[in-house]
Parts: sequence; structure tokens; C-alpha cells
Amino acid sequence: MRSRLRFRSLARRCAAALCLILSLAVPARAGELIVGGTGSSGPLVQLLFDAHRKQAPEHTLRLIAPPLGTNGALRALEQGRVHLVMVGRPLAQAEFAKFGQHFDLADTPFVMASRDGQRRGGFSLDELAQVYAGTLGKWDDGAPIRLVLRGEFESDTLLLKDMSGPLAEALKTAKNRPGMAGAVNDLETVTVLAAVHGSLGPTTLGLLTTMNVRLHLFTLNGAAPTIANLKTGKYPWHKRLTVVLPQRPSPEAAAFADFLRSAKAREILLRNDYLPLAP
Repeated sequence: MRSRLRFRSLARRCAAALCLILSLAVPARAGELIVGGTGSSGPLVQLLFDAHRKQAPEHTLRLIAPPLGTNGALRALEQGRVHLVMVGRPLAQAEFAKFGQHFDLADTPFVMASRDGQRRGGFSLDELAQVYAGTLGKWDDGAPIRLVLRGEFESDTLLLKDMSGPLAEALKTAKNRPGMAGAVNDLETVTVLAAVHGSLGPTTLGLLTTMNVRLHLFTLNGAAPTIANLKTGKYPWHKRLTVVLPQRPSPEAAAFADFLRSAKAREILLRNDYLPLAP
């Protein structure tokens, strides 16, 4: 079972890599904006661009699929293969000189979700660590908890590690446990969570809203994953989307970046469970 899961994961990654190579090889057309980034940003970018295009109808969007991920998107931007990226973390200090304008766009609650898992009272961080370590393996109704894991260096895994020391240690154990389901990117994670009975894994409230997917979400340390609780700090776990442009942005990229700071963009963000940050 474990070898089959690894083979399927490898096959998906190879297919995704081939699609990515083909999509990046196509030159931009006049008026086209090429955007890449973390998978969770894709549906949101489409919503925002649709609104932007009402005031710039000559612009078109090519959203790179499958998602590049944060690090892949930044490499593509540095190489001039995309015009703008929306990534899942702020730039590191060493990256500042490589790029031009960059700004934090929005935060959205980072959540633990399931298709149908039942857990009264949600999870404490210690209990969540026990789930990943394998010492807490049942839902309240006795059904098995089926974890959906991301890659060791994926942003969602890094966010989980930052939540607590015991959880970071438990994640080391989880990756070696047999029979774990895996997902290549943010979009596939939602698909797997929605398909697997007893699933449990990380995603974001904003991504679920923009994809129009309903899953069971759990309180963490007694706090519900809502925009209101994120704003007050009661629910501190979030994923941040950061917009990055090259040193010399195209007119299409500059115009879209300006729109992302507008009142209309803030309205769209809030409606889709993102807390706006851009000035």
C-alpha cells in the first residue's frame, strides 16, 4: 500500500511537472498577464482578475496550472517566465534585491478540515500532535482518522510545524507512517480531503470559500477559525498571501497590482474570507 501511494504521488508530480514546462514555454500574447503562485491563491486570483478586467477589458489572464508553489513561483518570476506572483509567505531578506515591488495582500485562517470527521470541541494543539504521532487515531464515533499529508517543505507543513514544538516533532513521525494519503498542492489537498471518509488535513478558509467546497472545520485550542477571531487575534493561525512583481513590471502587472490595493479588491477579499492587508 505504501509503495503504491508513493508511486501514485510520483506519477502525479511527473505529470504536473510536464504540464508546468509546457505552460511556461508559451510566450505571452499582447495584453496578457501571466500569474503564478501558491495553489491556494489560484481561485482568488481569478476572482480578482475578473473584477479588474471590467476596467481593463484589453487585459487577459494566464494562470499557471498546476500551481507553481511559492518557491517555484519566485524562481519563475526571477527568470522572467511570469509577470506577477502571489505566494504563501513574505519575502526573506535575502530575496529583496531579486524583485521589485512586493506587498502583503491578505491573511486567511489556516484550518484543519475533514470530509465527515466528528470531534466535539475540536482539537487542542497537543491533541493534534497526538493525531500526527499516531497515538490519537479515532474520531468520536470510532471511525479512523485518515491524515492527508503535504510535502516536508510545503508551506502548509511549515505552518503546522510553527504551531507548536510537539506538533513539529509529530510531523516527523507522520511522514514515516504507512498508509498516509498525500497531496501534491493546495488544490489537490482540498480534493482529497473532500473525497476521503474520515480525512483530516490542513487547508485555508479562503481557499475553501473560493472553491465553494464545504468541509468540517475544527476549533483549535477552543477558538473557531473565523475572520472575526483572526482579526482580534483569538485565532492566530493564518496563511498570508504576498504579491511580488519583478524589477521592471509589465503594464498589465502594474495595473493589476494597483487594483489589488483598491477598495473593490478589499471587498472581494473580505467576501471570500480573506482579511485585507494591502494599503
